[in-house]
Amino acid sequence: MPNEDLLLQVNPVFVTARSCLQIMASTGDEDSVKLLNELGFDEMQKNVSKTSIPQEMLSLITKMIPAFYVLVELRFTGTNKIIEKTGAKCVLDLPCGYTTRGITLSKSGVRYFGADLPAVINEIGPAVKKFTGENSNITYKAVDATNYASLKEAVAEANGELFITTEGMLMYFSQSELEEVFGNIRRLLLEYGGRWVTCDNTFMSWQNVIIANVLGIDPDSEDFASLGIKAASILSKADHANNTFFDKNTEKVKKFISDMGFELEALPAADYMPDVLHSLENLPEETVARTRQALGKMDFWVMTPKPSDNVSFSCETKDFKADMTLSDGRLEIDMKGRLDTITAPELLRSYREAAEKEKITDICIDMKDTDYISSAGLRVLLIMYKALDGDTHFRIENMNKTVQDIMDTTGFSGVFC
Repeated sequence: MPNEDLLLQVNPVFVTARSCLQIMASTGDEDSVKLLNELGFDEMQKNVSKTSIPQEMLSLITKMIPAFYVLVELRFTGTNKIIEKTGAKCVLDLPCGYTTRGITLSKSGVRYFGADLPAVINEIGPAVKKFTGENSNITYKAVDATNYASLKEAVAEANGELFITTEGMLMYFSQSELEEVFGNIRRLLLEYGGRWVTCDNTFMSWQNVIIANVLGIDPDSEDFASLGIKAASILSKADHANNTFFDKNTEKVKKFISDMGFELEALPAADYMPDVLHSLENLPEETVARTRQALGKMDFWVMTPKPSDNVSFSCETKDFKADMTLSDGRLEIDMKGRLDTITAPELLRSYREAAEKEKITDICIDMKDTDYISSAGLRVLLIMYKALDGDTHFRIENMNKTVQDIMDTTGFSGVFC
């Protein structure tokens, strides 16, 4: 199993999942406190203070933390209330993070499937099991959302319609990855039945207003533009992608959703807001009033797949394999299958093992049998590329159209090709 260092370099964004548990524990949620104690994470403020950023920005982010508390608490409790009101009996939580949703839902008989990056699953699964024991209603699986086979495996024991949740995930995908995810979720829902709920779009739109309320500054000021996104990117150690789902033109976003085969329904967040938000308790009354007003304008988006007669449910995929040959400093890699969240750490581990044996001066990768590359895979290729003395010593050969298109849309063609 890859160590945490490898997993962090391949997918640094998983660090932010820890902060969500810390926030929910700070609200007094008993299960979150127990789980946090079991996992032993540092307090959020300590994690922020360890981040290498200018002192001025660090101070501002520290002041913003109460606003993130509000957003995370409503997102978590609101989604739970939607699940409760719809009577869903089978939930795929993607990504599940380190939250206690599985513990909470299983108490009411819901069959819960928690899916996330390997780094998260390696920790959350054993921790939950320690204080819940053997619970047949809770399952955790490592997945790559762009990989349909991994999603299908995660819900292999599902019996009945799926209620799929996504929180804080879609903003990190490139456009090609976003389309893969939409296609994969649609396939699952057409096979099992059910719906998909997310608040990623509307919460991203309103987070600056919430942060501005807490800080007492004008959210429309030039200096404040996109501050929330910048802060979140710093804390997650990963940039938010510029994909269609977060376009400022809402009609364009809705058209994208429709083109991807979904009907869209907006549920007002106010209808699922708890009577008490603990994250607001220590804020001034005027700030609380303005913040609740802003929260009341947010929506949860529920997406239901349009009927289709032309959907294949085959989920066969080639196993990933990277055959390496190292001779006189030249590393040749024959790469097969999908290079994604699940497999990228293995490629990085194998590369490092080769580099320990002999100094690598040239790298040539044959991708004639490579099916797909996600951002995690591209990140590993970039690590390998930067380790060389010059860009003329890194070469990729025989890319198929799918991989070439990914390189083009992500801008990596100008780096690797």
